[in-house]
Amino acid sequence: MAIKMIATDLDGTLLTSDHRISPKTKKALQRADKMGIKVVPASGRPLPGVLPYLKELNISGHDNYAILFNGGVVQRLTGEKLISNDLSYADLKEFLHYQKLGKVNLHFMTENHYYTMDRNLSIIMAAASALNNMKIRVRDLEQVPEDFHFIKAEFSGPANEIKTFKQNLPEVFFDKWNASSSGISSLGTDTIEVNNLVASKGLAIHQLAHRLGIHENEVVVFGDQGNDLSMFENNNFYKVAMGNAISALKERADFVTKDHDDDGIAYALNKILASQV
Repeated sequence: MAIKMIATDLDGTLLTSDHRISPKTKKALQRADKMGIKVVPASGRPLPGVLPYLKELNISGHDNYAILFNGGVVQRLTGEKLISNDLSYADLKEFLHYQKLGKVNLHFMTENHYYTMDRNLSIIMAAASALNNMKIRVRDLEQVPEDFHFIKAEFSGPANEIKTFKQNLPEVFFDKWNASSSGISSLGTDTIEVNNLVASKGLAIHQLAHRLGIHENEVVVFGDQGNDLSMFENNNFYKVAMGNAISALKERADFVTKDHDDDGIAYALNKILASQV
């Protein structure tokens, strides 16, 4: 199998439970990079939230890329946007209406800030702000201009409240937007991440690979959560589910590796790249 691109989720996949890249995984990805294989984060995070990890891998510059906000944006690591699928002020107002269906927080993500109308910030919002180097701006709806655009919305809260909230959402919600679930198990929290209907990690990887002249069967993807599902629905990608992945990914995977705290990416890559030396 000739590999030319590796697309990997961050939290629960590339990163250990304490948000580090393990030495073995670092070595495996740097080896791939030296072989000319594009190493591309495919994350729900914004660019400031992924750059420190790429810097650790010594991956930078105009010819390297990141898939961000669950595919809402594709950027060069220098910041230039190649693809952007935004949401509008009208979407914001609808999300605020749906927020009333549960005891959950809601924030809106732009390239540079998180915006929320909630005065009491949740643990997960504060944690996301710190992890992604993004400041939170608290605003009243009257302060938000009608030309406001954002890339992703997140409903967040305790896992049991998110489960109830999701059950209360009508089917039309999932028909109108691309909604997926993810969580931080160590905090006992969960989120529903909402993008433009056409935005997904899987589509963004396809679009970036096409732009770079890379065939889909030359792409390896790694993931663990519901927001990675679109990557695992492409039959041409070589799909690696982490040992800690949800069952929906493992069922679609070509290979199930060890978990993120046991060098899962390194274990899989050492097997995959052995035939490419």
